[in-house]
Amino acid sequence: METRKLSDLEVSEIGMGCMGLSHGYGKVPDRQYSIEAIRKAYDAGCTFFDTAEVYGKEVFYPGHNEEIVGEALEPFRDKVVLPTKFHFRPDEEKKNLYRVIKDHLDASLKRLRTDYVGLYYLHRVTSLFL
Repeated sequence: METRKLSDLEVSEIGMGCMGLSHGYGKVPDRQYSIEAIRKAYDAGCTFFDTAEVYGKEVFYPGHNEEIVGEALEPFRDKVVLPTKFHFRPDEEKKNLYRVIKDHLDASLKRLRTDYVGLYYLHRVTSLFL
């Protein structure tokens, strides 16, 4: 598969958005199917797998999607770019934002079974910033 540059990151020109493996597009596939789908995408040349800590909170629990993605990518983690996103909760508004972001990142890294991510960013602007 062809690749593209995102700043200094090289990624497959087709990435896999993993949200639908936890919610959003109808019936959620079972965990093993989801893991196999991610691994087949990698076998087909995909090296960019997008997730977020909130994917799955509506149907399962926060972090559900990151756990699936982490398990699926574990055998070849060093060969892919893995972005994830954090989401501020309303109860975090008055807290130290640096500490809040670091805590979210630490939890994501644990669920993703890794010690680094390729991109880490705010999922969406909430009323905290308006």
